[in-house]
Amino acid sequence: MEKGLYYLAVPYQGSEEEKKYRTELSLRTTTEFLRQGISLFSPVIYVNKIAEELALPSLERRREVIMPYLFEFLKVSKGMILITIDGWQKSWGVQQELKFCHETHIPVFTLDADEIDNNLQKVLSRSLDRTQLSHLLKLTNLSFG
Repeated sequence: MEKGLYYLAVPYQGSEEEKKYRTELSLRTTTEFLRQGISLFSPVIYVNKIAEELALPSLERRREVIMPYLFEFLKVSKGMILITIDGWQKSWGVQQELKFCHETHIPVFTLDADEIDNNLQKVLSRSLDRTQLSHLLKLTNLSFG
């Protein structure tokens, strides 16, 4: 496996309990990737603190400021790892990240929450092909030809 930075996509919005679980899952995933010698950028862990500090007045404004920032990390990533937990299909942010990966030909890998403690190098050996990525995009109502 080629060394480099990977990007973690996970839905965030939801109830306070869902947000807490998703943040903890992101931290656990990032920690396990690092244990296995793989660099992983996980926006959920700290982007909310940045948004709070910026005092962005609305969710729309937050999206306008934060998504371009996140795309800069995604651009330099070896690929995006999508944790396929409940809510990923409806997540606005995940939809944008998938669309960006599709348009810029960034590899996408899927990871079930129960795979986190396994050999993550194996997960990174199975990127989605264009047909599989198009299928994911259809699930989010963002289909592309």
